[in-house]
Amino acid sequence: MELIMGLEALEAQIKQDLQYLNLPITSWSLSKNCPENQVIDVAIIGAGMSGITAAFALKLRGINAIVFDQAASGKEGPWQSPALMETLRSPKHVVGPALASPSLTFQAWFKAQFGIQKWDELDKIPRLQWGEYLQWYKTMTEPHVLNQYHLVDVQLNDNYRELIFNTPEGTVSYQAQHVILATGMESFSEANIPSFMNDIPTAYWEHSYAGTDYRRFKGLDIGVVGYSAGAMDSSATALENGANSVEILIRANDMPRVNRGKVAGSAGFTNAYTYFTDAQKWHYTDYVAKAKTPAPHGSTLRVSRHENAYFNFNTQVKFIEVKNKKLHVTTTTGKFILDYLILATGYRINWAKDRAFHQLSLLVKTWGDAYTPSFHEENAELASHPYLGNHFEFQAKSNSDTLKINQLYCFNLSASLSMGPVIGLIPGTNVGAERLADHIAAQLYLNHQEQHLEQVKNSQEAELLGDEWLPAAPPSERMQLTDNVE
Repeated sequence: MELIMGLEALEAQIKQDLQYLNLPITSWSLSKNCPENQVIDVAIIGAGMSGITAAFALKLRGINAIVFDQAASGKEGPWQSPALMETLRSPKHVVGPALASPSLTFQAWFKAQFGIQKWDELDKIPRLQWGEYLQWYKTMTEPHVLNQYHLVDVQLNDNYRELIFNTPEGTVSYQAQHVILATGMESFSEANIPSFMNDIPTAYWEHSYAGTDYRRFKGLDIGVVGYSAGAMDSSATALENGANSVEILIRANDMPRVNRGKVAGSAGFTNAYTYFTDAQKWHYTDYVAKAKTPAPHGSTLRVSRHENAYFNFNTQVKFIEVKNKKLHVTTTTGKFILDYLILATGYRINWAKDRAFHQLSLLVKTWGDAYTPSFHEENAELASHPYLGNHFEFQAKSNSDTLKINQLYCFNLSASLSMGPVIGLIPGTNVGAERLADHIAAQLYLNHQEQHLEQVKNSQEAELLGDEWLPAAPPSERMQLTDNVE
């Protein structure tokens, strides 16, 4: 019978691993870091996977960040809601945010509780279980998280960034030297709602990322626009909750079959991407975006096993009307009468969406400002993405605003065009977090370089006490030994 290690033993192993590596190291910052007075070196906005990984990477370098999240403790990230997939797309052995210890991986966490046999039987990581693992990871790495802190404004100046939060105790502000925006896939973005929905009351539709209770679709005829992973997850969830039918409206003549981006997922590509020219970054990202990413095999089967799921190809929505409390959807292949419509139509950048970031739209350089592609590679969505420096830092449109912007970091999916697959996706999370943490550590040191040098010059810690030897007498005063023994 297999002996299962148990989480307690694993947690003891993690503490031992970190001790062997002398981690985490003692704080060395000479700044005015004082969380009690709301003055801090590094603020991280978002306590999801990216945020807590960045916090741990900084802690391993002797930097104690403060992490702010608008959700209640244990509810951070999309894993409980609004995500709907049964399993992750990433392979089960993905390293993810483990960083300093292999015992911090999902694999170690799973095997400690369920054993090797169950691990061998596991195909993909269940979504909810990944959420449980991240909560455990947070417990083990102990970031300083302030929950139910909703960022409502960011005031930028040359010396610090002032962050203003609404909290259960009222409005609170913090001054931070460095601010990491780990705000998830919807950062600076809004749901991409097609124009054919302009006059349709919101009681009849939602975006696939809304995270509502699908039990209310029991007995209803549902339409889903799109063929992405989100479309499959929404369709399957509606069917599993008793929808009478799900009509999947797909404007393409076929589903994409090959995940082009998967082929590039090597350590070589991940590390080389930062050396790509702007033209190379744009060409790669534009190609993969236009080639489309297929929904996962299992997610698609999750839909097609239902006899009342209908895949309608070459079906582009032309217009929609509400008649007798039903949606009459006219498409290129005919008319559908539906009770409700789910739009799996993705996201688009909208810098004005969140008033907390209203200054950014005027100050931040975008790819549209920095690069002009060829006619065949024009892509308005890519042009709206932030144009970042080599370490996730925003760049200013005007040189006069550089000091306001360059200690503000985009550590979310909208950084992908600039940085490659090292953010927002589980396999590259560790690479991105360490790259960001190394840069911030260097900047915190350089900001106080003279004081650090003075520490060197004024150091009084003696390693030799002066009693470790006896001074030798001059050679002329020493007794000369000869080989004459008479």
